[in-house]
Amino acid sequence: MSFDDILLNIISRIDGERYKHAAFHLMNGKRSGQTLQDTEYYRLHPFFGMLPSLRANDFDLAYRRLLATGLIAEKEDGTVFLSGAGIKKASSLEPVRLNGWVYRGMERLFFARLALAIQTVSHLSAGDRVFMPITADPAVQRDVKNLFSTVLRGRNSEDLALEIRSSLEATGMEDGRLSRLVARLTGKGMSGMTWHQLSEWTGMSEMDLKVEWVESLHIWLDAIEKRPTPMLAALSKGVRTESPLTGSAKKTAELYRTGLGMDQIAKQRNLKISTIEDHFVEIAINDPAFQLRNFAAPEDITAVKNEASRLATRKLSVLKKSFPGLSYFQLRLILARLGKEDGTDGHDDPGKPGQPAETGHRI
Repeated sequence: MSFDDILLNIISRIDGERYKHAAFHLMNGKRSGQTLQDTEYYRLHPFFGMLPSLRANDFDLAYRRLLATGLIAEKEDGTVFLSGAGIKKASSLEPVRLNGWVYRGMERLFFARLALAIQTVSHLSAGDRVFMPITADPAVQRDVKNLFSTVLRGRNSEDLALEIRSSLEATGMEDGRLSRLVARLTGKGMSGMTWHQLSEWTGMSEMDLKVEWVESLHIWLDAIEKRPTPMLAALSKGVRTESPLTGSAKKTAELYRTGLGMDQIAKQRNLKISTIEDHFVEIAINDPAFQLRNFAAPEDITAVKNEASRLATRKLSVLKKSFPGLSYFQLRLILARLGKEDGTDGHDDPGKPGQPAETGHRI
């Protein structure tokens, strides 16, 4: 799937309710309360953090292409929506196999370890113990060095090649995609291709290649999780997100569990109350045990959920008009909990374009 198709897929979910920068922050993996809410509301988990180094100008080029082809348009207030042609195009897109919410850019660590391990084995097998490492990252070098004293000890290049080949074949990815994936690897007498070289070789744009590369790694890592092998399990250690909460939100959650209120937490942590509110929204999204009734009356919770469903919207400005007595923070919390307290997880096909989520997701 191309970068433009990914962007169209995302816009199909926030259709008419968000500005273009919502999609940019999503793909960058911005850990703001708004982006985390959008991820939950609109079933955007596959795309979260998929391109942490995405540049604004690359994003804008794709956005302008969609505008120029008439697939999307903007309202007077700047929010973006699909045209009739865009709806038709989005409905024909194949489901993506991205898993951004789980990996959040950490697939790059896996690939860096893999690339260095392959480079090292290929040189050692040729009797060459002196070479320039493909990565200068000391943490990656340390990880791979440790592997050679444990799981890779005594294993030759043929052993590793067989393990990698068998694992990749099990993913079901087509040969062309696999060829483009391994073309980035470096070995004895063979340098991995740059994005520019790979683009010239394949005729694909660099952005499309990067999207495919990330998706391919997510597919592979998901397969390794299901069918681990010694080397690949070691190389992929720690790349899956163990806790969906940011470190700062985890500290807030810990203090809240001790009985401190929001103002007390803000004072103790020397943070703005708005930052603490963002933390609580993040906690509400991710913690199944979060008690929403501590922050809003049950009748208000029910009323907001019903109104959001009736209006088919998650726009705070719209819902605020219906509930002027509730704060924006209360509205954000209620929306964050949609689908959580009724026991549903809302995990439909996450890669298929569709309408905004009516239920939440298991995180």
